[in-house]
Amino acid sequence: MSITEKATLDIMSALDCFTWLTENQITLSHSPWTLKGHEYQLAWMQEQATEQCFIKGAQTGATEALVLRTLHGMIYSKYPQGALYLFPTRDDVKDFSKARFDPLIELNPAINKFVQNTDAQNIKQIGRGFLYLRGARVTKNVMGSKKSSSQLKSIPVDRVVFDERDEMEDDMVELARERVSHSTVKELISLGTPTIPDYGIDKMYQSSDQRVWMIRCSKCNKHTCLELEFPGCIRRNADGSATRICIHCGTEIFPHNGEWVAQYPTRSLVGWWISQLNSLYVDPAYILDLYEDPPNGNLSEVMNSKLGRAYIPAENRLSSGEVYACCGPDPTLLRHEGPCCMGVDVGNPTLHVVVGHKKTKHNLKIIWMGRVSSFNDLHDIAQRYGVRSCVIDLKPEIRKVREFQASETFSVFGCDYVETRLGMTAWDEKERIIKCNRTEICDQSHDFFIVPGKLELPRRHQELDQFAKEVCNIAKVLEEDTDTGARVYRYKKLGADHYRHAMNYLILASGRVGSLSDSKLVAMFYDRRKRRNFMTA
Repeated sequence: MSITEKATLDIMSALDCFTWLTENQITLSHSPWTLKGHEYQLAWMQEQATEQCFIKGAQTGATEALVLRTLHGMIYSKYPQGALYLFPTRDDVKDFSKARFDPLIELNPAINKFVQNTDAQNIKQIGRGFLYLRGARVTKNVMGSKKSSSQLKSIPVDRVVFDERDEMEDDMVELARERVSHSTVKELISLGTPTIPDYGIDKMYQSSDQRVWMIRCSKCNKHTCLELEFPGCIRRNADGSATRICIHCGTEIFPHNGEWVAQYPTRSLVGWWISQLNSLYVDPAYILDLYEDPPNGNLSEVMNSKLGRAYIPAENRLSSGEVYACCGPDPTLLRHEGPCCMGVDVGNPTLHVVVGHKKTKHNLKIIWMGRVSSFNDLHDIAQRYGVRSCVIDLKPEIRKVREFQASETFSVFGCDYVETRLGMTAWDEKERIIKCNRTEICDQSHDFFIVPGKLELPRRHQELDQFAKEVCNIAKVLEEDTDTGARVYRYKKLGADHYRHAMNYLILASGRVGSLSDSKLVAMFYDRRKRRNFMTA
């Protein structure tokens, strides 16, 4: 190779990660890096967009590809301030550093010669900058609600990679994004196996240009996306095996004949979707078997890890259709003689309020819902609707809740969710505080919406649309405690969910009101007395 050719190659390696990988024969811990079987990764190595997201099935090579892309940028000073690679926990950092990063250094002189310090597991000096490996763990709460982490402060970087985005809390993600505030590069890369629809990495992808891997058929020259067409793109053969097929003509197709196509090319956020359907190392028959007969009847793992699709069973999340099905013919009321109950979720600065009355012992009718800005407004609402029982979010405005309790003549209890509490809700009559399990009360409000006749909403209007959106913005997922290994169901917030909690508090408050107003009770008393006097006369 001549001096000119070598200089040209060096320039190309600096500009193009793929050239750098192939010319230096970069080796991973298990084998040399190659595009064979992962042809879809080429575009990942060359895309220059500053913000990207990846939804993926497990073991599709996305993590390794993005690590290599990060290392290339640091070696060639694209990230002079350094880069931050963020994982869900510190244990993930240790595993990654030991199993993936350290072998890359040891096996590859093209990387090793640029690494100045390899002793620490969570920080590596590469060229002029530092690569920070951090866990997105909350270390403290600020002002009672905002969460913080000492691991993510005072780290100025040019690139942040969020690995397994759905396992990170939104507050930690926002804190990490601030690390590129003073960068001229500002690269933000999110990836992960999707979990819940409209949450985390799936929500990001839905707002992106939504690139999919389209495979060209050698016979009809048309394209098929396995992720979009599954299971129709997999043909079961007589011997039990399965074949990837063109959905247009039925001819066998091969993932290496694919190309990335954006479904919404005008959007600025670049999004990629790849699943195990495109992996040469996973038999499509195995994926089809799991899909048709999921282990323990649980389709979530197959949809998430194999197909890279966000999925949650219908019974674990309300749908807007289920909410609107509860709508009756009546509009919201301007006033009511009572007795009514009221649930209030305390936000900053908005209070979400739901007012209802019991049609019967087991049926609840919502007569008004709305957002107000002060506790004085709550007083007026309570007077207007004859409220006799109110449950209000105890935190974060404990002092204001106490003042409201002291100023009202009807029953007002502050509610404090306790994740570890199981069983009956505890009503502390002296302190006027309720302690209840968050998951259990969310289960209870879920049932109110899905059991026919249990809940009646006003007819559809603008505020009810917001109400419907927010009551659907939580989903029940099975989580594992990293310390104990215990698995428990918890509701995860997917967006603004204030009305769902106001609904929870309303249900609690409804347990302390009857279905008849004072005037009706008095009328019934005198009617019974009149009848009794008539019979005994």
